[in-house]
Amino acid sequence: MSSVSVHGGEALAVGNYKLNKFVMHSLVNGSEVNMSSMFRYIEIYEDLFSPYITAKVFVEDGHNFPERFPITGQEKVTISFKTDIDSFQPLELTFRVYKLDAVKLSPNGKSQNYVLHLMSDGGYFNFSETCGYALSGSVSDMVYTVFKKHFPESLWKNRLVVQQTKDNYSFVLSNFYTPFKAISWLATKAFSGVGKEFSPFLFYETLDGHRFQSISKIIENGSTKPITYLYTAPNIGTVSGVKQELGFSSVLPSRYHKIQMLEELNRFDMADNIMSGIISSKLLVHDLLRKEVRESEFFESDVFDSMKKLGTNGHFRREDPDAGRLLSKGAAYFYMPSTGYTVHTKNNPIEDNFKTETLRLNRNYHLNTFLTQKLIVQVFGDSRRRVGDIVIIRVPKPQSDVTSLDDQDDKNLAGEYMITTIKHTLATSYSCKYELSRNCMGV
Repeated sequence: MSSVSVHGGEALAVGNYKLNKFVMHSLVNGSEVNMSSMFRYIEIYEDLFSPYITAKVFVEDGHNFPERFPITGQEKVTISFKTDIDSFQPLELTFRVYKLDAVKLSPNGKSQNYVLHLMSDGGYFNFSETCGYALSGSVSDMVYTVFKKHFPESLWKNRLVVQQTKDNYSFVLSNFYTPFKAISWLATKAFSGVGKEFSPFLFYETLDGHRFQSISKIIENGSTKPITYLYTAPNIGTVSGVKQELGFSSVLPSRYHKIQMLEELNRFDMADNIMSGIISSKLLVHDLLRKEVRESEFFESDVFDSMKKLGTNGHFRREDPDAGRLLSKGAAYFYMPSTGYTVHTKNNPIEDNFKTETLRLNRNYHLNTFLTQKLIVQVFGDSRRRVGDIVIIRVPKPQSDVTSLDDQDDKNLAGEYMITTIKHTLATSYSCKYELSRNCMGV
């Protein structure tokens, strides 16, 4: 066990991890191999917009396991690991091998390198299942039904979190839909609040299981214990006691809070914001059954104050003297034919199956704002982190007189972000690369 002291031995402790188990089991012939000494490195991927997690194992093999085992794509891989801190609990993940590629033979012909591609059990089983049946009631109940109908209990019991929705529908899930495609489609219809309280739902998988939650709920849950990361010049180490200086407590050594690499992918794109409907938008619905055209509008300012947000300011400022030219007409136009209207009566309590006017523009806004400002950061590995977690980024202002300022953080880069993707890399040390997003601007 490595020391977690923040003093002299800390440099040796950071990046350490425990690999408790790494085995591959053949479901064809029952053979098993311990891969702990075979891999060059492992990459495990979580994505807030993906219904299953994946991994890659980069293998250096001198025993020709693809032939001797053999590896055919019907293998189960179990990995158990954790950051080397006493208070951390180990993670145990089960994957299925679905592809082997990138084979390179060594110059002497006595070994080979290749990559094993893995996906979680849910993703693996999903591709052999199809829907093709009717469901009615709330979307949250439908999600539970789909999981219980198609997947073994081990996949969803104590590993599935579904936020209760307040909708009421009647749908036929196409028999061309896999379960995960059906749930992702249901996410576009789900809501727990209406009007200004609306927040779109996402269906995704973390290392702890599947989640079906609204963006507002993800922000709320992820904000309970945010972790702080500090960016400094590459040649400046994080000094002892930095956690106290930054005003947060952590069981991790202070060097775990140092950002090793920071790259901003996007800050804003006003042209794209206008065209995608982040600023304002208009929807024309042609109802083929009622033979009528309905029109609705959306403006960012209508929902900005009430929405759950990371950041401070909206994407468009009304103080601009030309603001009226964009806002008076609806900057983005959408057209949609509608045939899904259902009459709502006491005897028929099913609501409009498509909720076109009430959901489309609002959902479009919330999802697009999360793709506005994005950062990539790399830190020492923390096996507790999940997509959906909120982190606080500290970045000093890039200006010559920064040390004389009371507020030294650059508001364009510093602040709260949500982790939208994580790449856990296990090699000689353990590191995490986060893609961070927020739905508001810093200035």
